Amino acid sequence: MNNEKTTLVFVDDDPIVLHQFKTMFHSEYNVLTTTDVFEAFGWMQSSPVAVLISDLIMPMMNGIDFLQRMAQDFPNTQRILLTGNLTTDAMMHAINKARVFRVLGKPFSQNETAKVIEEACYAHSQSLEKEKEMKRLSKQNEQFEFLLRQQLLS
Repeated sequence: MNNEKTTLVFVDDDPIVLHQFKTMFHSEYNVLTTTDVFEAFGWMQSSPVAVLISDLIMPMMNGIDFLQRMAQDFPNTQRILLTGNLTTDAMMHAINKARVFRVLGKPFSQNETAKVIEEACYAHSQSLEKEKEMKRLSKQNEQFEFLLRQQLLS
């Protein structure tokens, strides 16, 4: 995989939509497309992915369930749900269970999608920075606790 570009994974059961998406965004991003949620999961395990976009209705697993699982395993990856028919119930599940970054309708606009992806990439980088800072603060806290215990024992 190309480490110079930010990686996007796009999952849809329609190969034509996958081709359109890859054509639109391959110059700016490392775009991985698939019709198989398990293949997408394998990519997520093997390399950092900034943004994961999934269609709602797919044969193996619906997009909300897939994004929910990815949210558990890869919390920093920003998730976008793509759908042509979104019900209120599906919207609530997407937000509450899968913690999606955005929901986009089909057919998708290249300009709107590009803007949302850019925002999602920024949110991803902010999430990584926050995680890094939390680790630094946690380590610093452990060091302070150690010093405090040393002073109390002496």
